[in-house]
Amino acid sequence: MNKRFYYIIAIIILLAGACICEQIMVDTYLGNMEEIVYNIIEEVENATDVSTPEIYNLIEDAEETWKGYEENFCFLVNYKDIEEIGVEFTKMKIYILENDVTELKASLAEVLYYTDSYHQIMGITLQNIL
Repeated sequence: MNKRFYYIIAIIILLAGACICEQIMVDTYLGNMEEIVYNIIEEVENATDVSTPEIYNLIEDAEETWKGYEENFCFLVNYKDIEEIGVEFTKMKIYILENDVTELKASLAEVLYYTDSYHQIMGITLQNIL
């Protein structure tokens, strides 16, 4: 057989491996963010007053986690495509200080919406390949 054929097969295997690793990373990171947000939603639902240090610390921890994930996602997509979650965390801090439960819940729902849409943007689909 021709050496070129082996090189082509090796390159295809490497590309497939990279795509699988990318998909695992995306699913893991976005799944973790969804879990964190659901935990915050549970805390907010059980609280009568959202302007507590516990909820504020949960938001800050989630924001720090997202910043770490965001750095890795910047290798996959344009930063401008994924900055919305960071913006929502900033808004949430303000809503907590103002004790605005409705806006805080809406902002948490937006984060869940964005994580779902990021699955579609960064996931392996025929549209993303072409």
